[in-house]
Amino acid sequence: MKELEWKDEHSVGISIVDLQHRRIFDCMISILGGPRDDDKLRAEAEIVRLLGLLQEHFALEESMMRKLRYPEIERHIEEHRQFNADVHNLAQKSLRKKGGVSGVAMKIAHKWLTEHILTSDRDYAAFFRAQNTNAQI
Repeated sequence: MKELEWKDEHSVGISIVDLQHRRIFDCMISILGGPRDDDKLRAEAEIVRLLGLLQEHFALEESMMRKLRYPEIERHIEEHRQFNADVHNLAQKSLRKKGGVSGVAMKIAHKWLTEHILTSDRDYAAFFRAQNTNAQI
């Protein structure tokens, strides 16, 4: 799980967003590191918790983007929708299968980190800074 460890270099430079990213990331690590077969209920509860964290986080980001008229907002919102759908699919697989979801969860977590935080979220954070916006929205 070392490749999924949170590092300061994952920061986008907006404190509230970084805090939410860490919480989401920690929840994903909990899903990955938890019991595989013997505590399915706990894993499902963590997935539900993750969905709640995502809803709160996406609402914050999208609100900031609207307020600051981020030109790539529609693309970014679509990425949020896709990630949310991926997590919903993970939840459905966990309900149908007896085994764990760690392989699927690992792919989702890695995709989220590499494709979303390190690219898309950094893009909007740079846009905010270029607008001379106080990133503590």
